Amino acid sequence: MSNYYYLDIKLILANPEEVTPAFYKKNILEAVKQLFGETGASIPIDILKFNSETLEAILRVPKSHYIKIRSSLVLSGKYEGIRCIYSIQKSTPLLLALQGDSRNYNH
Repeated sequence: MSNYYYLDIKLILANPEEVTPAFYKKNILEAVKQLFGETGASIPIDILKFNSETLEAILRVPKSHYIKIRSSLVLSGKYEGIRCIYSIQKSTPLLLALQGDSRNYNH
């Protein structure tokens, strides 16, 4: 089985603005640091895919820290001082599982 978990997330901002992958990751790390301190901020988080128009990203996080990352995203309320919400659309231990969706499958 995989040592990682994959999260398909979306950042919803009160005042949409241009967001770079670096700022996106920085905000995620700040959310983790706020909840779990310096040890939480040292968790390796990889952005595998990022869409700057929709502010959606696919994250890869260690399986052992999945709950910490997920709870930090859910409880995060600000992005660079602007109110925000992280919507976790899907999460799975298999990257390929993010590709398909049985609800939208056409026969």
